[in-house]
Amino acid sequence: MKRTLACFLSLLLLSTLFCVPAQAVGEKLIAITYDDGPGAHTARLLDGLKERGAHATFFMVGQSAARYPDLVIRVYQEGHQVANHSYNHSQLTSLSAQGVRNQIQSTNAVLDQACGAGSTYMVRAPYGSTNASVRQAVGAPLAFWSVDTLDWKTRNATSVKNAVVNGAKDGGIILVHDIHSTTVDGTLAAIDVLKDQGYQFVTIQELFRRRGVPLENGVQYTSCPPNGMDLGPVQVPSVTVEPAGDKLRLTLSAQEGAAIYYSTDGAPLNQASARYTEPLLVTPPCTLRAVAAFNMNGSRSEVVAQEFTMPITQAPTASLQEGQVALDCQTPGASISYTLAGAQSSDGTQSYTAPMDLTPGTTVTAWASANGCLDSAQVQYTYSQLKNLFSDVHPQQWFYSSMDRAAAAGYLQGGQNCAFQPNEGITRAQLVTILYRATAELPDGNGAPLPFPDVPASAYYSGPVIWAWEAGLVQGYADGGFHPDQPVSRQELALIFYRYLLHSDVLLSKGDVSGFQDAGAIPSWAVQAVGELSASGLLQGDAQGNFSPATTASRAQAVQLLLRCVDYITVEHLPMPQELRR
Repeated sequence: MKRTLACFLSLLLLSTLFCVPAQAVGEKLIAITYDDGPGAHTARLLDGLKERGAHATFFMVGQSAARYPDLVIRVYQEGHQVANHSYNHSQLTSLSAQGVRNQIQSTNAVLDQACGAGSTYMVRAPYGSTNASVRQAVGAPLAFWSVDTLDWKTRNATSVKNAVVNGAKDGGIILVHDIHSTTVDGTLAAIDVLKDQGYQFVTIQELFRRRGVPLENGVQYTSCPPNGMDLGPVQVPSVTVEPAGDKLRLTLSAQEGAAIYYSTDGAPLNQASARYTEPLLVTPPCTLRAVAAFNMNGSRSEVVAQEFTMPITQAPTASLQEGQVALDCQTPGASISYTLAGAQSSDGTQSYTAPMDLTPGTTVTAWASANGCLDSAQVQYTYSQLKNLFSDVHPQQWFYSSMDRAAAAGYLQGGQNCAFQPNEGITRAQLVTILYRATAELPDGNGAPLPFPDVPASAYYSGPVIWAWEAGLVQGYADGGFHPDQPVSRQELALIFYRYLLHSDVLLSKGDVSGFQDAGAIPSWAVQAVGELSASGLLQGDAQGNFSPATTASRAQAVQLLLRCVDYITVEHLPMPQELRR
């Protein structure tokens, strides 16, 4: 089935292994930085960088960024680092601290339109002019340089190329300006030469991350020489795909420490994109885009993109037909495959053709396939020892035998597609209904109206509610309602079952709640019920000895307690003498 699924996935960018060791010492890293743009020549520069697989850092002037918003977006989307070079190329040392902040914050606001709110930006002061006041006011790391090419002065491509090549050192930061055509030509030529010498062109953010050097606000950096560490490039996230009903479950993984940002509508990614925390459920057709990042602005992986265009075959359903297990699929033309395990095992995968005679205790695992569709999710059905059919109750679960017995006795009924919802919280209506079925008593039927306005006469639980009220098992709330859909807590469960046993005229053992670690959390109105039920062996705490009184009781827990009480009443104890009844 997984091979079939994989055939239909259109993978636009293959991911590589994400758990990688640090790179061998000796990788030569260098950061080339472009100031004063974006401008008329930036697009051609980006074409050349993309062709060469080189990344750069762009220190943008806010006014220019506002003039060329599409170029800012392109710089960011192509994996370069977007950085701040003031709003109008002012001499920051001539400004007040507030004036410096205005220059930086105004530019950040422009850059956020491409990079997303919450992005962080390095700063390069125009003319490299800083002092202690400026460094404090910018509120970000500052970048200086180790190589000044003087490209603005020479305006000669060959001179620019030679300045870059001759000044290049491992860990260096090179200063150029993308507002000059000659700089574009000269730097691209220099990149060709230096790549042949083994240099990798990375952003400043990535240079310092790979060498394990944190960048601090207010500190000015000129280079990051080799220090014996190279953490390697950021690896693209891996994507695991599994069918889940009529959806796909996408699980994303990245190397340790990296966050994953994603979209499922094909939208470009930035700092404001959704951040992955748990598997995603998506409905085809859709397009997943995901990126792993230590910093979305300058230290992130390439984007992995997958298109899911085909519908998913509906998962098989099961039913009992005259004691046989029948499988069906609502997708036209679908075929069903299955395996058997447990009391009756199959030798590999089989094709379903007709209802099956199964040995009680057998679990069927089934999935469906159809032309032009992805395979369905695998579903499991257990044909139990007592000949019930369950889709969510299986032999390895602690409540299996209790749920099987309760269903066979008619105390508990399943819902759609054989689902009994054992882990769901039990409601007040459901609880009184299973007690009513187990007792097999009828309400007095004296013609009195229903005692609760929120219990319709047509509801499946109306008879059980009347019976439970007449028997003294339940009471209404201050607003006069029964609240049939309200979940039942463990302390409420204990009290209702305690009243049920008193109604059944059985004698309980005396006891208290001192054996529970959280006895102090049990309210006074439930203390006697919890104490006597536990002393009688009907209630237990968890592995840590807690009763957890306010926790919602599950359907499986309620069924387990019901069966213990039924056995207590019918097998272990005689009716309570009249004089001892309370």
